[in-house]
Amino acid sequence: MVFTSGIRKALLGGCFLLVGLTAFAQPELYRSVLDLSYKSARPALPVAAYRNISGAEFRSMVNKAFQKSDFSLVAVGQQKNKSTIFEFKFNADPKWRFVPTVLVSAEELLDGKKKCNPCYLRFFEIKNAPEVKALPWMAQYDLSARLLPAIDNAYATIESAGREHIDPAFRFDYKRQWEGEKTLFGNAFVGLSLPSLKENIVRAYQSAGFQPIEGEAPPKAPELTLAFSFPVDPAKEGGVVYKVKVLSQYDADGHCYPCEVIEYFDPHQQLPPAGLSGVVSRASLESRFTAARNAAYESMRTDLERYLRPRSVFSVPPKPAPLGSPRPPPMPVAAT
Repeated sequence: MVFTSGIRKALLGGCFLLVGLTAFAQPELYRSVLDLSYKSARPALPVAAYRNISGAEFRSMVNKAFQKSDFSLVAVGQQKNKSTIFEFKFNADPKWRFVPTVLVSAEELLDGKKKCNPCYLRFFEIKNAPEVKALPWMAQYDLSARLLPAIDNAYATIESAGREHIDPAFRFDYKRQWEGEKTLFGNAFVGLSLPSLKENIVRAYQSAGFQPIEGEAPPKAPELTLAFSFPVDPAKEGGVVYKVKVLSQYDADGHCYPCEVIEYFDPHQQLPPAGLSGVVSRASLESRFTAARNAAYESMRTDLERYLRPRSVFSVPPKPAPLGSPRPPPMPVAAT
């Protein structure tokens, strides 16, 4: 693909500008799929407190709730700080390389009749979370979609079974972890090659009026960046720098498993001077850019929706700010 010197200058200028702005206009990137739902920081306060139930009945209530959610009890032990730890293994799919293990802690303060006075139930912890986070993304998606709803259901069962024994001074305060399917980066595709995905993306943006710059990468590259220019004045060279990133993992056949697509651009970037003849075009830039962006996403939806990762849906991220709008002032640094 051949570009005139004016387009090259505009694109290079925009690229250098973006070097100093890499933290802007990027979606929140999680380090693992499990982080999308699992909040590893455990609350300081207990989930619930129970009275007028024996210690044995309290343990049985917790155990039965997790067994109902497809867990098996491994052990119940008491720590040096006198807290009780229930260790459960999740009866996962046999094809998984390991068995997820969940720890549930409690403080059993028993009276002379060995009844809770009270017994505190606390938030769970995934014991082997680091191993889960090291799994390929697709394995994490499948595991999270089963494990976290199962844990939520176990706590819901405990809430229902122990309602008559809840300490009146407390309420059952468990925050559900599973909020439905989310994607780690962006729209996630499986079952096609990276070159094929790239071809579809470039075609979608080009047909919508963006001028592409070929982004080169090996067929199984973990990351691919595609750069485009959107004309400020259709009659002149130079335009808005717009990028699309593809972050990928692959199956044994070299197909996306998955390849996730995110847009990457700075709406506050410095735009080329409009000049007297370009005032009208500059005034219509925001509406033209929005319409072109929407058209590109709609084209990708039409061509690629059948390749979406199972249980996921195609989405169009909100545009961060109008093009050319003033850059917001930096956030003040908190004094320490």
